[in-house]
Parts: sequence; C-alpha cells; structure tokens
Amino acid sequence: MSSAVAGQQKILEQLQLEASVPRKNVSECVADMMKFIDENLPNDCLVNGIPNKKNNPFQEKSGCDIL
Repeated sequence: MSSAVAGQQKILEQLQLEASVPRKNVSECVADMMKFIDENLPNDCLVNGIPNKKNNPFQEKSGCDIL
C-alpha cells in the first residue's frame, strides 16, 4: 500500500512542477519561430540546397554494383 502512495506522491510532485512552468501565448511563440526561420533561411540547406556537391553528406558514395 505504501508503494501506491509513494507512486501517487511522485505523480503529484510532477504535476505541481509542470503547473509551475511559466507559459507563453501561442502568438508570441509563433512570432519567435517565424523570426528565427527568416533569420536562418539563407543558411538552410533543405530550402536552398547544398552549394558544393563534394560536401554533401547525403550524396551516395558510389554507384550500384550488380554481382
């Protein structure tokens, strides 16, 4: 029985911790995200591609070998 009480106590402490976390409005978070995306857009290789093909970590190293 005491293990059940201890488990519930841990859950209560976790919920109290989560309730004390400061919150921000979604509109503020979205504005921050949009600002970050706009600032880092020139360096985004998923949007602009990789300028130097030799430095592309996703390029296949060799062709297909058929045995």
